[in-house]
Amino acid sequence: MTQSSTKHLHLEKIKGKRWLEISLMVDPETADAVAEVLGRINPTGVSIEPIGPVFDANFPDAESAPDPARSAKLQLRSFLEVNGNLKKTLRQIEHELWPLEMIAREWGLALPKPDYRCMSNADWMEQWKSHYRPLRVGSRLLIVPAWLRPKLAPNDVPVLIDPGQAFGTGAHPTTQQCLANIEKYLRPGDTVLDLGCGSGILAIAALKLGASHADGFDSDPDAISAARKNARTNDVTDRLLLVQGSLLAVRQRANYRLAVVNLLSRPIIAFLQLGLTQTLAPGGIMILAGILEEHELEVRSAVQDSGMALLAAEKAPDIGSSTSNWVALITQAR
Repeated sequence: MTQSSTKHLHLEKIKGKRWLEISLMVDPETADAVAEVLGRINPTGVSIEPIGPVFDANFPDAESAPDPARSAKLQLRSFLEVNGNLKKTLRQIEHELWPLEMIAREWGLALPKPDYRCMSNADWMEQWKSHYRPLRVGSRLLIVPAWLRPKLAPNDVPVLIDPGQAFGTGAHPTTQQCLANIEKYLRPGDTVLDLGCGSGILAIAALKLGASHADGFDSDPDAISAARKNARTNDVTDRLLLVQGSLLAVRQRANYRLAVVNLLSRPIIAFLQLGLTQTLAPGGIMILAGILEEHELEVRSAVQDSGMALLAAEKAPDIGSSTSNWVALITQAR
């Protein structure tokens, strides 16, 4: 059974079922905000999945970063337990999605309307996991769901991530931009800063590509917890420091050879004005992502004012929105 609104979801028909799957198809621009709503209300977790995987002849069990003609959107999925609180939970979800619907409508984006499907299978986790396959980014990185152990090619660098929390799964285009540029600019032995680390996916990828040490900072304690779990899964805890802290704490550990800042334009500009550049060693590289195309000039200006040189500006190749594109700026300390 699939319905688009709780107004048409007859709760009496799901008696005897154990789980209610809620799924939403969204634009990448709104994926994180919608996932945050679902994850805050439903502690079982949220999956973020590319739609329309691209076949990789060299790794048939993996999907490549989505192609714009085939994957302009992302699928969010979560599972609600059928119990006495279900009706209240559904109302809360739709109430909190309403402001996001207004924002999406204003920007000409897809409205995050939920679909529902009843499930009697007690082992809903297996259903949830079945939607995931490894995701190839760049030429070497392979983002792998933590429960899989795929056969790897000689040059593959697997990054094992638990996508049960919506803090960074590799599906979002800005995460893919960062991963590809980490692979491009990282040198063996580099020290790395991941500011706004979320799941830790970027710092972990850098370590597995040869960084000697990485520091991950985030203001969200749940993100730090998820990153610690992923660090253990990837056996990099001895080289990864995770801190719930501010830019001041970051600056106290300055002199990074590579920094990755995957946030949004406003906090990026604010951090640059507060001295983010001072965290880099001379000649160090900083990857700035999460920048919508319409804000690119503002961030470029802040980069210039900070004294860094702009090496490249890259648009995400996998966005199909007609209103916004994501841009990553690659900068270097003078």
